[in-house]
Amino acid sequence: MDFDFAVEQIKLVGQEQGYEMTEGSRTFEIFIDNHHAVAYKIIASSSSGYIQVHQWEAGDADSEGQYGRGVYSLRNYSDVAHFCNILVASAYIRARRKD
Repeated sequence: MDFDFAVEQIKLVGQEQGYEMTEGSRTFEIFIDNHHAVAYKIIASSSSGYIQVHQWEAGDADSEGQYGRGVYSLRNYSDVAHFCNILVASAYIRARRKD
């Protein structure tokens, strides 16, 4: 799998769905809103042979939270397409709280 192409597809779908992204070509965060309502950290490492996706985990009362263990391993283009579907669905059905 061409990792650069796969990451570019994730970024394009994220941008199209209104996600914000941090800088980085192979390691970056992709999220909606400042409170990490929907947030993932993407790590594309050729040495591992797959793209790791870590999901934001809310912290307890004493901490802000952090990215947890990898929840998805994208090993082929079909996996990338499935993850892009998750991005689309998450953007569509996420809670839209008003502060």
